[in-house]
Amino acid sequence: MNINFFEEFPDDKNLKKLSLIDFPSLIFIASKSLNEFYRIKNKVNRINENIKVGYWPILKKSYWISPFSYKSELERIYNDLMRRKSKEKLEVLIDLELPLPNKKLFLLNLPFFFKNKNIIRELFNNQDKMNIRISTAEYTPLNKTTQKILQYLGVSYSTDKFPHKKIVMFYSSMIKNSMLRNKIEREIKDYYSKLGDNLQIGLGTIATGIMGNEPLLKPEQLDKDLKFCKSLGITSVFIFRLGGLNKEHIKVINKYVSYHYKG
Repeated sequence: MNINFFEEFPDDKNLKKLSLIDFPSLIFIASKSLNEFYRIKNKVNRINENIKVGYWPILKKSYWISPFSYKSELERIYNDLMRRKSKEKLEVLIDLELPLPNKKLFLLNLPFFFKNKNIIRELFNNQDKMNIRISTAEYTPLNKTTQKILQYLGVSYSTDKFPHKKIVMFYSSMIKNSMLRNKIEREIKDYYSKLGDNLQIGLGTIATGIMGNEPLLKPEQLDKDLKFCKSLGITSVFIFRLGGLNKEHIKVINKYVSYHYKG
């Protein structure tokens, strides 16, 4: 299994955790611009040259990407990626989440809903021109109806119409109800039967995120989640987030990782 990471706050303290990783891994780095991303990427390469680095664009005012984001911010991301000149293919994470902490964005940007949705679609459609490969971070669908609602709201897209890999957020530290966990596991299993390797799983949280109050995942819980993913045949997971990584987590991860560097 490929074990990868998100890092929402790529400061020096969090990036030091890269030294714990001795296996191939992709790290999605949150950045407010491509220029900022490339500066952080250079730091990552100096710490651990074997790590592959992906761009996780964060919007300055909207934060997450959705049709309720500010149109100007979505256009800036689109234009920045379209202007890329690099011959190296860039992994890009589109973090598709509704602006639930900032509900005023629903009303402010509702008039631009369909235009914004079209900009997001054009990101998928122009991957070859931009020389990028998109993964999306998405909510876990609880049933077919939920999936249709998420697609209408523009925070989920068909992998048939818009080629990409989905990273479904299965943050079990936030799931306190065992019945709900069992339901989500069944839905993920069904989702994987349809999407195959286009489905990846986000696990966590081993460190708090932008909300600041996310419950933390214990190493034994991480073990349980990785075991579940392995049982399905999931080939790639992303752990939120790098900054919380410690030696206890590494012991667990080493049971599942596909390959270690030697030297």
